[in-house]
Amino acid sequence: MNGTRHSRTYPWRRPLRWLWLALALAASGVMVVHMPAGMGAGGSGKARTAMKPAGESTRETQAGGEKTEAAASSPAPPPKKSHHSRNTQVPETGAGKILARLPQIGSLIGLVAVAAFIGGIAEIFRWHLALGKLFGGLARWAHLPEIISLSIPTALYSNAAANGMLVSSHAEGKITHSNLIAGGMVNSYLSYVSHSLRVAYPVIGAVGLPAICYFGWQMGFGFLFIAAVLFLHRRKSPAAAPDSGNAGAVAAAGHASPEWRTSLRQTCLRVLALVFRMLCLTVPLMIGVEWLMKNGLFSWWEEHVPDWVNRIFPAELMSIVAAQMGGLVQAAGVAAGVAANLRSHGMVTSSQILLAMLVASAIGNPIRALRRNLPSAMGIFPTRDALTIVVVMQLSRMIGAILLIALTGLFIHYTH
Repeated sequence: MNGTRHSRTYPWRRPLRWLWLALALAASGVMVVHMPAGMGAGGSGKARTAMKPAGESTRETQAGGEKTEAAASSPAPPPKKSHHSRNTQVPETGAGKILARLPQIGSLIGLVAVAAFIGGIAEIFRWHLALGKLFGGLARWAHLPEIISLSIPTALYSNAAANGMLVSSHAEGKITHSNLIAGGMVNSYLSYVSHSLRVAYPVIGAVGLPAICYFGWQMGFGFLFIAAVLFLHRRKSPAAAPDSGNAGAVAAAGHASPEWRTSLRQTCLRVLALVFRMLCLTVPLMIGVEWLMKNGLFSWWEEHVPDWVNRIFPAELMSIVAAQMGGLVQAAGVAAGVAANLRSHGMVTSSQILLAMLVASAIGNPIRALRRNLPSAMGIFPTRDALTIVVVMQLSRMIGAILLIALTGLFIHYTH
C-alpha cells in the first residue's frame, strides 16, 4: 500500500519520468545554444523603450541633445579598454552559453526549494488552523449555528466534507437556508485559501514581492467579502442556540500533530519532488518561451496594440498569462519560472508580473469554477444553492481581480 502510494506521489519512482527529465534538459540545452541574441519580444522592428519613470525620458532627451552638440564640437577621445569586458561578453561556445545560464536556474530552483520547505513545515504542522479558529469565532459572532463553526476547520482539508456536514444538518432541520448559504460561502473561501497556500510558498520564492502582493491582495479582498456576508447575517438573524455536543471531538482532531522526524522526511521528499518537476517542466518551458519570443512569437501584439497598452501590458506578459492558465500547482510554478526568467533579462518589471498574474486569475478562475467547483458543489448542495454559492463567490473574486488590475495598471501608467 505504501509503496503504491509513494510511486504515485514521487516522480523519480517512474522510469519514464527520468527519460522525460533527460529529454527536457537536452531540449533546454539545445535552445540555450541556439538562442537569438535579441532581447525583444518579436521581430516587428518596433522600437522598445526601457521602462522609466514619467519625466525621466524628457530629461534624458534634453541631456542627449546637449551631449550630441558637445561631441560635435570636440574631437572624439580614443576608445578606452574596458576592465569588465569579460563579464559583459556573451559566450560564443555552446558550453559557455549553457554554463552562463546555470547560476540563474540554480538560484531560481534554490529559492523555490527553500520556500517550499518552509511551506511544507507550516502545512504539516497545521499552522493554518489558526485561520479556522478565527473564522469559527466569526461564525459564532454572526449568529451562525455551532455546527457551521465546527465545519469551518474541516474546509481547510476537505471542502466536500465540510459542506456535507452543512447539507446533512439542513436536511435534519438543524440549520436554516440562510445558514446553509452563508456557511457554504465561508467554506468555499477557506478551501480557496487552502489551495492557494499550496502554491504560494514556491511562487513567492520564485518572484518575490509580486507574488506576495498577488496572494495577499486576493485573500484580503476575499476576507473582506466574507466579513460582509457574516455582518449581514448577524443583522438579520437572531443569536443561535449553543450546541457543544460535537465540540470536543472536532477540537481534539484539530490538535493532532504528526511526529517530527516523519514530518521532516515527508517535507524533504515533497521538496525534492517539486525540484524534479521544475527540471522536467519549468526549466524547459521558461527557456522555450524566451526562445519563441526572441523569434517573433508575439510580434503581432506590438504591431496592432496601441503604444500606451503595450507600455502597461507588453507582449512578454502574454507568456506569463498563458503559462498560468493550466492546472493549479504545475501551472503556477511554470508561470513563476517564466516571470522570473523574463525579469532577470529586463523584459518585464515586478509590477507587470503582478498585472499578468491578476489577468490570468481573472480569466482562469471562472474556467476552473465551471470545470471543478460547480460540478462538485452540485453533487453536494441542492442545485439552486450550489449555483448561488459558486456564482456569488466567483463574482466576488472577479470584481476583486478587476479592481486590482485597474489599480496595478494605473500604478504602471504613472510610474513606468
